[in-house]
Amino acid sequence: MIYQSSRPAYQALKRKIIDGDMPFGAPITVKRLEAEIGFSAIPIREALIALAAEDLIDFFPGRGFFNKRLEVEGLGLRLDLLQHLLLACATALPSSRRPILRKRLFQDASKLRSVSESAFEYVSLTSDIFDTYFAHPIAILTRTAIAQCARYLLIDEQRHEADGSLAKAAFSYLWQVSSSGPVSVAEGLRAFFDVRKVRIGETIEAAKQRDLLSGPSIFSSAAFDSATTRTTEI
Repeated sequence: MIYQSSRPAYQALKRKIIDGDMPFGAPITVKRLEAEIGFSAIPIREALIALAAEDLIDFFPGRGFFNKRLEVEGLGLRLDLLQHLLLACATALPSSRRPILRKRLFQDASKLRSVSESAFEYVSLTSDIFDTYFAHPIAILTRTAIAQCARYLLIDEQRHEADGSLAKAAFSYLWQVSSSGPVSVAEGLRAFFDVRKVRIGETIEAAKQRDLLSGPSIFSSAAFDSATTRTTEI
């Protein structure tokens, strides 16, 4: 459902998810979204189906659509996938595209080195870079994995600011990949992801405590099953 990426309802809903305007595990209903993002039911349903196909949200028959829950196993698998996709992108980038990518990095350096108020805008910028310079279908898979992991990685960054900026790490990765000489990014990727995978449980617990201050959210499978025993209207 790649065609959805240019559609306004899809972009508006994806922004809400990545920017954290939707609680983890929260049910997503068409009626509520009609009021919140100002689109009619049909494009909203199409956007929800597309986002579920990209695994950015969950769909359960008889229950409806839900924002993703924060779970250790699922996040660990997502981070593993993103790590390997980034390595594959670096390996597959043609040498002829490296100087062109380097030029783009010079142009967008200030945007790439600092996450704006909207995490969605930063994800969109990096996704455009992957779509433009890296080989398909690796680029498609990578930008989808970035979107899947973005919210968690930003929460982790807020929790562990001393480890450095996520935006600067992303820029550093792209800068190394665009180098004209042979550069291995495997060790850097391993170091970045290993430390974040080790503390997934701690970060989830911190996010849970923070979220519960403003309203209940569903974090575990047991709580989810208990809270969604009746059909959710979509």
